[in-house]
Amino acid sequence: MNNVFSALPVQDLARTGAISTAKPVSHIGSEDSAVHLLKDFAEQKPAVLSSIMPVSEARLWMRLADTPIKLVENQTGDCIGILTIHDVNGEKPMMAANRQGTAIPDLRVRDIMRPLSDLPAIHYRDLKSATVGDLVSTFREVHEEYLLVLDDDWKNPGQTYLRGLVKARELVQRLDLTIDLEHRATKFYEIVNVVQGGF
Repeated sequence: MNNVFSALPVQDLARTGAISTAKPVSHIGSEDSAVHLLKDFAEQKPAVLSSIMPVSEARLWMRLADTPIKLVENQTGDCIGILTIHDVNGEKPMMAANRQGTAIPDLRVRDIMRPLSDLPAIHYRDLKSATVGDLVSTFREVHEEYLLVLDDDWKNPGQTYLRGLVKARELVQRLDLTIDLEHRATKFYEIVNVVQGGF
């Protein structure tokens, strides 16, 4: 291969003392692309926990990392579920301990995580062609706080991998309510109900 590559033009900043930086889009509208809400693991490494980590240790890690959700990986590094801060701080540990007849300190992350089989998933190609309004409808339909996003694995034809996830809470926070307020407020209320479990 004799490809010819060209250098990009370089800007001279010798006389530039300061320059503004790009800011993430904080508000979105219902007609905006749904991709804006994707937490893309191809761009940002996800926070993970081992499935065999003690629940008490996982609780500490989640507090220190200040993150409401972590992926759970098995010993081969594959994602097998998710763990939320509500899972470790709520009634799940006590219920799991009673069900298994064991003490809470003996519980592992795998005992209280939400397995992949319990989670809704959409394909990345569908997300790319969807609007924020489409996501609203999807969250209303699945009654879940998270949507997993799968993508085709070009290294293994016919297989998919976990590309990222979409959080309903972020959708609530970033929805732009200043235009068409009455109609948008209805959608906002519906999403809040989904997030808080009020179906």
